[in-house]
Amino acid sequence: MKVLHIEDRRENRLLVRKVLESSGITVIDAHDGLMGISLAQSVEPDLILVDINIPGLDGYEVAVKLKGIARLDDVPLVAVTAEGDRDRALALGFDGFITKPIQTATFAATLRAFTAGRRDPIEASARERHLVDHSRRVVDRLEDKVRELKTANDRLRELDRLKMEVLRNVSHELSTPMTPLIGYVKMFGRGELGPLTESQSRTLERMDTSLHRLRDQIQNLLDVTQFATGVVALQTGMVTPDDITQVALSRVRREADARGCTFEILISQASPPMTALVADQSRLQVALEHILRNAIKFGPEGGRIVVEVSGLTLSEGDLPQVEWAVLDMGPGIPLELRARVVEPFFQIDGSVTRSQGGAGLGLAIAERTASVHGGTLVITQGPSGGARVALRVPQVPARDPSSAPSSAPPSDET
Repeated sequence: MKVLHIEDRRENRLLVRKVLESSGITVIDAHDGLMGISLAQSVEPDLILVDINIPGLDGYEVAVKLKGIARLDDVPLVAVTAEGDRDRALALGFDGFITKPIQTATFAATLRAFTAGRRDPIEASARERHLVDHSRRVVDRLEDKVRELKTANDRLRELDRLKMEVLRNVSHELSTPMTPLIGYVKMFGRGELGPLTESQSRTLERMDTSLHRLRDQIQNLLDVTQFATGVVALQTGMVTPDDITQVALSRVRREADARGCTFEILISQASPPMTALVADQSRLQVALEHILRNAIKFGPEGGRIVVEVSGLTLSEGDLPQVEWAVLDMGPGIPLELRARVVEPFFQIDGSVTRSQGGAGLGLAIAERTASVHGGTLVITQGPSGGARVALRVPQVPARDPSSAPSSAPPSDET
């Protein structure tokens, strides 16, 4: 015989275990209701003992849940409590009610009687009354929990807003001294402040590279916090898709060369034709840069990166769009993580030992840039198995781009 005992007090669990195991009964312990429900489904005991006053879900709620599980419906459920209401317990699904302190001499025999078919009786009128009362209690408790969750959610939203405000202010303060530092390093490098030895020149080159990397990270923080706090002003004008493509490629050429990556540019001639679009050229170039850097970083060394530029109309009546799709030869992005990789600071491998650096902001910036232009960032799997990240932007905005809300990207399966 196997008994599951749901009881929060350790001394009570030890007593029941000692009494029952001395009679040849196996005892499995759970210290709260949720754990007890989980164990009941996995071990399928011959009988379940439940204390009424347990944390989380109380004994009455545990009984209602257990009796609703088909394969446990015939398992005897016995309340062992010092304070519970007998009629209420029996009305809500308990088959028996034992008052603490237990009678150790007869306890095992009593439980065997329940497994043999014993059921404590309850009048129909009492059962109905307690069921109605329990329904009211459940509604009241749910109402309280909804209020608690709403309060907690509001607090988390406020903390998230404050976090972004702090990051934005800190990033701004860091970016202010960065400009003169970069300027002075360039002056030294050009020899404007005196001649340099060969070793000094190499050192300055490394300093310049590190400063630019730091400046880019600070700018990424500024960008993502501006999107999060709504402080985004687009400078729109007429721009061609080719201009955005070529500038973005030129800015990532050094990283691509360092990893031996090559680019293949495919310009679609299919309908609808691509024309100049109304957009913020600088922000779209930065968004495409981030997507390209992501492909360089996570693709293999010496890999090929395909950049497809095309016009498309998703469905009849929609505005024609321009799509920049970047396909790499890397491991791809799992379907279940495609919506999360556009969250600021999220990384598939967030450990300190990960092989790739970065703060997890690139795709977040790209997604929000697409969104404020009235477009989307669509992440799918490419034909070679790597990631296909597509930046889609309407050729003509349907509304003021600066008022477009941010949204999560579709995660289409291909």
